[in-house]
Amino acid sequence: MVSYRLAEVTKATMFKTFEAHPRLQDFILFYFELNWQKKHPNETIKHLSLPTGCSFMGFQSIGTMQVQIEDSTYPTETYFVNAQTTFPYYMRYAGDHLKAIVACLKPTTLHHLFKIDVSRIVNTGVNPTTLFKGKLDNAFQTHLTSNTTPQNIQALDTLFIQQLDTAQPRFNFIDAAIDTIITSKGELKLHELVDTLGVSKRYFQKKFKEMVGISPSTYQHIIRYNFIFSSLTAKEPSYKATDASFYFYDSAHYSKDFKKFWGMSPSEFNPDQHPFLKLTAIEKAAWISSFKSLTTA
Repeated sequence: MVSYRLAEVTKATMFKTFEAHPRLQDFILFYFELNWQKKHPNETIKHLSLPTGCSFMGFQSIGTMQVQIEDSTYPTETYFVNAQTTFPYYMRYAGDHLKAIVACLKPTTLHHLFKIDVSRIVNTGVNPTTLFKGKLDNAFQTHLTSNTTPQNIQALDTLFIQQLDTAQPRFNFIDAAIDTIITSKGELKLHELVDTLGVSKRYFQKKFKEMVGISPSTYQHIIRYNFIFSSLTAKEPSYKATDASFYFYDSAHYSKDFKKFWGMSPSEFNPDQHPFLKLTAIEKAAWISSFKSLTTA
């Protein structure tokens, strides 16, 4: 029997992380539980999220959140997949209490386990009910609502392991590329990456987009900004700081690119207003080294 170790708890118990079953280590980075409750009646729960290059599959037991991407807001279903986002977005909830367990999936997991073209659902998603083909029925929802969190994680492990046994995925050069991109903190030139893989640039780009959902350059950009965010929060940082510009040609280029990615300038961005963002940044989640197992399987 697997022990479900609690990895992290925040002060307000709004965010707890749990390890997945060892058989799923190449597919699920971790599970996390959201447990958001209003502090006062007029409050609207709203948290900013940064693209991480991963996908998320959520199982909501109390309430259903909304996702706001730029000017559009759409409701989630009881079960949802957030399959790659290419710019920051907000998770919102107007009710009194939201509770959900979310699986943080590695970039190629949706393709490996469900054989889908992930590029078709970027910045939108898909209902996991169709992916799991009837296994997420009313009985599953009843158990999700009434069971404890460790029991629910065990049930999700069983669900994913059954899918793993059905799909029998094989890792390939795209998984190796992801590890290399993360190791280089998103700074490796695309042609250098392709040269190390021994495939054509055109085929690599096509296969990467099919398996990950976005282009290699977009993925690199997301990873770079996750490392920038992490490096700045590791100190006493101001997001105005020019020491982040070592990722760019100069501070002016950094400021311009920051505004394009975030929708605001570094001087306008205050990380203290976005606690959930700090919790889910790439470095905070400590999942970087987890990708190495993909290339050794």
